[in-house]
Amino acid sequence: MYNKQGFLPRLGVRLSVVAGALALLIALPWEKNIDTQFNWDRSTIPNTGDQDGRTFTRTVLQITSHGTPLEAWLYLPKHSSSPPPVLVMAHGMGAQKDIGLFMYAEKFVDAGMAVLIFDYRCFGGSGGLPRHWVSPRRHIQDWHAVVAHVQATNLGGQVDGSRVALWGVSYAGGHVLVTAAKFGSNISAVIANEPYVSPAAVLSTTGIRGVGRTLRLLAVGLSDTLRHLLGKVGLRLPPVYLRLVAPITDPKALALLPLQESEMAIRNVHAPPKRQGGWQNKVLARVVLEALGYNPSRHFSKITAPIFFRVASLDHLCPPSVVLSAVKKSGWPEQQYIIQERNVTHLEAHSTGVREQDIKPVIAFLREHLGLGAGDLGAAAGQETLSVEGAEELAETQFPSS
Repeated sequence: MYNKQGFLPRLGVRLSVVAGALALLIALPWEKNIDTQFNWDRSTIPNTGDQDGRTFTRTVLQITSHGTPLEAWLYLPKHSSSPPPVLVMAHGMGAQKDIGLFMYAEKFVDAGMAVLIFDYRCFGGSGGLPRHWVSPRRHIQDWHAVVAHVQATNLGGQVDGSRVALWGVSYAGGHVLVTAAKFGSNISAVIANEPYVSPAAVLSTTGIRGVGRTLRLLAVGLSDTLRHLLGKVGLRLPPVYLRLVAPITDPKALALLPLQESEMAIRNVHAPPKRQGGWQNKVLARVVLEALGYNPSRHFSKITAPIFFRVASLDHLCPPSVVLSAVKKSGWPEQQYIIQERNVTHLEAHSTGVREQDIKPVIAFLREHLGLGAGDLGAAAGQETLSVEGAEELAETQFPSS
């Protein structure tokens, strides 16, 4: 028989426990590796403005996404006889355009195509608050806004918006696949570098991180999410920031991306002292929960563009086994994709990705599918290229420092 007198006290106790748990989650700091502060530095950073290079020009543009200005760099090859096709690029999780993407852009523009690199909202030179908000949903909105703008305007007649290719790395490797599915036949080609393709990749880092740290990570993500939701009803609390990267070997370190020692060493080499927006090694913790539902492979059936996958056999963040499994299940004909696999880690794949022997097939793939002929080579065609050692050294500047 229903006992009203006994039920109500028990319900009250349970609600009190839930309320207490939520209050504990919201009441910070209770984790040494998190904080609630971010200083948005809007000062001008050297080498982030317009450039007049030997073989190209670079212009700073503004493109609007959901009412917020996105800053972009437009690279144009010199001496092009007609508006060139354009490759749209953006960085991976927690990174921005001034973290080394220039090395790739210069290689591509020298091959005869225009290159447009943009920062997501809340990163780098783009507007938006709170800063360093990593969100697959918002990032894809930004990708869609940029591609739609390019195709609708041809960037003032400077590019051929009917020939557009996409380039993304890591988390953005998944974003370009989702974007290609959205725009269908209006995308000519896709380059997915060490891409995040499904939550199966999250499971690989969970095994490395361990149960204890994974639960701590989820608690921090829930705390920031609750604060965000409370802000929508008028109770404003500062957001919670979590470290972006930390060494796997440190048992106490709590970060979104656990890195191997060799990768931690790479990210500290040749890092400039300051980056646009006052970049710091932290992101909003709410992405922990949102990422669990992000699955680019669900969109694979809608992709019609040819795809060049680059995977790294020692990659523990976006394991090649996860990528290859998703490709196998896609139903794509074999002629629709190419897979390049190299014996390197996730970050090493980025730092060595501009070596001549590694990037040459990518450039050939892009030139073929963007319809570039022999007469469309950039001004640097036939000139001496950067040495392998020089390319690696310069590419290392793309990795975030603490």
